[in-house]
Amino acid sequence: MKEIIQSHTHVSDEVYQLFLDTAIKKEVPKNQILFYPEKVNHKYLFIEEGLLRGYRIIDGKEYTHHFYVSNWFATDFKSYLTNKPSEIYIETLTDAVYYEFDKKDLLRLYSEHHALEKLGRIIAEKAYLFTVEKLTNMQTLDLKERYQNLVEQNPALFQSVPQKYIASYIGVSEQSLSRIKNNIIS
Repeated sequence: MKEIIQSHTHVSDEVYQLFLDTAIKKEVPKNQILFYPEKVNHKYLFIEEGLLRGYRIIDGKEYTHHFYVSNWFATDFKSYLTNKPSEIYIETLTDAVYYEFDKKDLLRLYSEHHALEKLGRIIAEKAYLFTVEKLTNMQTLDLKERYQNLVEQNPALFQSVPQKYIASYIGVSEQSLSRIKNNIIS
């Protein structure tokens, strides 16, 4: 985590230790739900190991909106920022090790240490840019291009994630995803 933070902003060893001291390190098995809808989210996670999935359930059908990968942060930003109940689940797709930070502790650290406040801004900016890129891809790329784009961006995802979640993420049925994959292979 320290290397990731240092690659975005300089944080002294002392400030990093204060940051780390506010976290709770957790190890959880795969298929564990970490965030639930209808609860306000006050947590931020740094994923040391593992893979998480954010999704909604609408009319009994799951819609994957995000995969959270190792060495980055995970949260339901909408609930975190607005203090309104979450609309999503976040679950582990693999065994996971993460650091859990509480919002009140982070806000206190942000007010006391500019470098950590800058880190919070950078994380939020990256989340925004990711969302804009995904929306643009959904509007401008066909299914084959969206699939290929995902393969290029995160090939390891295809080793750990069931096809139905990938299909949902790119906005296609499992059968259509199978056809796309077969067309690319042949």
